[in-house]
Amino acid sequence: MHFIPLIYFASLTYYFWQRNHVFDIAVYMTLLFTITSFCCVIMVEGGYMEGSGVLCDGYAPDISIFATITYCAFVTMTIAPFALIRPEKIKRIENAHRIVLYVLTGIITLQGFLMAYVVMGSISGLLDGDFNYIKEAGYAGDMSPFEVKLATMHVAIKIFLLPASLTLFALPLFFYFTCIEKRSLWLTSPLLLVSVGPVLRGMVSADRTEIIYYGLMFFFCLILFQKHLEKRVKYFFGILSVPVMIIGTVYIVAVSISRFEEREEGASGSMLEYAGQPFLNYCYFYENHNSDLYYIEREIPITSWIVFNSQYADTKTERTAREGFFVGVFASHVGSWLLDVGVIGAFVLSFLFALISLIVIGRFNREVYDISDVLMLFCLVTIPIFGIFYYRYYSAPLAIQYLVAGLLYLFAKVSIVWHKDKTEV
Repeated sequence: MHFIPLIYFASLTYYFWQRNHVFDIAVYMTLLFTITSFCCVIMVEGGYMEGSGVLCDGYAPDISIFATITYCAFVTMTIAPFALIRPEKIKRIENAHRIVLYVLTGIITLQGFLMAYVVMGSISGLLDGDFNYIKEAGYAGDMSPFEVKLATMHVAIKIFLLPASLTLFALPLFFYFTCIEKRSLWLTSPLLLVSVGPVLRGMVSADRTEIIYYGLMFFFCLILFQKHLEKRVKYFFGILSVPVMIIGTVYIVAVSISRFEEREEGASGSMLEYAGQPFLNYCYFYENHNSDLYYIEREIPITSWIVFNSQYADTKTERTAREGFFVGVFASHVGSWLLDVGVIGAFVLSFLFALISLIVIGRFNREVYDISDVLMLFCLVTIPIFGIFYYRYYSAPLAIQYLVAGLLYLFAKVSIVWHKDKTEV
């Protein structure tokens, strides 16, 4: 049964590729799920099933056919709308509100440099640190060096850095200003620098997920802007990619070895477990989740934070006790929804997500987008792209990212319609 997702997503990847012979967003997404499904097969067939991050124990877990079908179906629902986007057909990306975009870019840039200032003092300590100790301290509730330093700073800075996930918008904005508006790389490079703020913050707590997420979203931007990548930009990325890939690879390997080399499966087995466990954990949730339990802190994190003063992290211990198993494992984005609101709820959320994505995308072979569309798409694609691990927007600080993108998107649409009506008059 564990072969089915690999066969299915590999076939879907081939189908999307064969349709247009272009490496587009749909091909990218299905390829990611093919890779994680392949790692799952190696885990089961190779006997890498004893790690603490996997709920299923044993060489041949009992995987339900219904769990397999719903997993493939729900994931496909969240991917399918993006098959309408043809990056090679995009002619223009416009800007309905230039001043608003400049203000947002300025805020993001300032956030990025402030975060770098807070984080950099702790980065040097990683060279001599024990990554396993750092991570275990985080699990135990100890404050990270970033949080310790931030606690000593003025309350205004703390509030300003609360929505620090906004710095990830610097990534698509870098591509927009460089590839569409043809700005100098000397002028736009600071955006690329500040976009790695969350990665630096993750490194302080020995986290691998943030650097992987950044890499996944960087490739999304490359795919979306592929038609507009000039030689100067390709040359710039060619030079920059070598040291970045070396540093990133060394960091991920070092963290993996430090944290998992003493386990029976070793660091390599643990990395397989890291990449291949979502489908298995989804199936475990499907079979063992208590259908009487519902938690929505992860789906409406901002509302939950403001109204109920509760976040997913606050209820994780309680949920683990009530479910009878540890809930904080990778189970894909649809697995996160399944655990929160059940199978029917996961279907509804997958359908709503697909509907919202279709509204933003608009139509097949669309040739003109606004930058607000791009930022909204950046938030939306995060869910299935990073969904190979879990649902990304599980907390209020992270969810501020799609709130800002949504407001900018609506503001731009209202302005475009108003300007069109005024012109016709």
